[in-house]
Amino acid sequence: MSALMSFLSPVIAFILALITPFATMICYDPLVPYDNEIVVAEEKAGGFIKGICHADPDYDLLHEANIGWIRDDIPFPYNEDGSLSKSYLSWKAEMKEFADNGMKIMAITPYPDDYIAYGLDPREPEAVEGIQDIARFFVEDLGDLVGAFQVTNEMGIDRFTYPLTMDEAYYFVGMQLEAMNEVKGDILVGYNLAGLAIATMPFGMMEYHKYCDYVGVDMYMGCFENLLKNADQFITILSFVRKVTGKPIILCEFGYIGLGEQKTRAEKDALLQQYGYANEAEAAADIDNFISKLPPDLADEFDKYADESPEYRADQMFNGEYANHLYTELQAGFGLYDFPHTPEGQAEFFSYIIPKIMSLDFVIGSFVYCWHDSGDCYVCGQAECPVETKWGLVDAEGNPKPSYYAVKEAFAESEQPEEETDLEAQLKAVADKVIFYTESFFAEFSEALAVS
Repeated sequence: MSALMSFLSPVIAFILALITPFATMICYDPLVPYDNEIVVAEEKAGGFIKGICHADPDYDLLHEANIGWIRDDIPFPYNEDGSLSKSYLSWKAEMKEFADNGMKIMAITPYPDDYIAYGLDPREPEAVEGIQDIARFFVEDLGDLVGAFQVTNEMGIDRFTYPLTMDEAYYFVGMQLEAMNEVKGDILVGYNLAGLAIATMPFGMMEYHKYCDYVGVDMYMGCFENLLKNADQFITILSFVRKVTGKPIILCEFGYIGLGEQKTRAEKDALLQQYGYANEAEAAADIDNFISKLPPDLADEFDKYADESPEYRADQMFNGEYANHLYTELQAGFGLYDFPHTPEGQAEFFSYIIPKIMSLDFVIGSFVYCWHDSGDCYVCGQAECPVETKWGLVDAEGNPKPSYYAVKEAFAESEQPEEETDLEAQLKAVADKVIFYTESFFAEFSEALAVS
């Protein structure tokens, strides 16, 4: 199956890239100019949101880059005895410092497993009141600091959603939106979509959209999959979410890895041999022992799957996101056609996509992921893993990268619609892209043939 997909993936990606303009046309929403909800939401935000995820208190650099918002996770607020946790109080003090230095804040509420650990299981009816009380507490306690709330993060991504099913996740998010709606005032409240759930969760959340000021979208095309290769698919997907939900849209997370490449099969097998296994099949047959030998952070990731079958854990390890962390690589075909995973390619990506995002009338803001490179990957703990280490606008020492200057310039531009060009110029632009995508497709397909 994997050999077949190595042939099919470049073909599917090429077809999807070519049909992107037509898909965007189908998702066009003619009611946007008449939607007062968009105007009201943007007024509450103080204009188009130009934000960054996980900022450091580098206030001069942030302001110089025209960044006015930060987006950060709220720690769970309570200790076991019901008192406020030290981590929550420290986070609140940190956010006050950001606010005192002119930054607005989008705050992300905790994950399902945080509530379960506290004794509030969203799957149990008796937990609903307690979860809603915490949602209201966040608004009432942080209302002077926070300009927007996002209820939890990326339901549909397994390691964030587990152990909830998607129907349970919809309810978990919806019950909090309903509670916050009662007390939110002028604070923006919504939730976000990510991964394959972008296509399904808007429908599952339909009954709760009346409580939302926005719907968020997280996108990392070219970083975690090899099927979406055309950067303009950002516009198509945002337009789809707007069409389905009818809500103002915030691009809550988007970015592009600034470094990374594929490992050869020989390099992967050499790594497995360091753990005492000749190949993946041998490791999968002894998966729990194999996991115990991994770097501690990566091994700990599998604690949540303790009740699943060994076959399930092996599948998660070798056929999902964790494989990238295991092999510290970006897999074959991971990357947009126009933009290599280099510091320069990362900068070019932001220069291209941010003006397009800001030209969409229904998009009221965006948050770049993220402020700084990391010394090691927060998922697997390995410094050499590119997956969660090279996203930053500044490096691990705080020095601006090419992407910093690209974002600075792009955010400096007014969010006015792009000027229309004549039909001949538009057709030539489309033809040029078709030629470029075709050349890129044959290059990737030839590479896939060579690897196989």
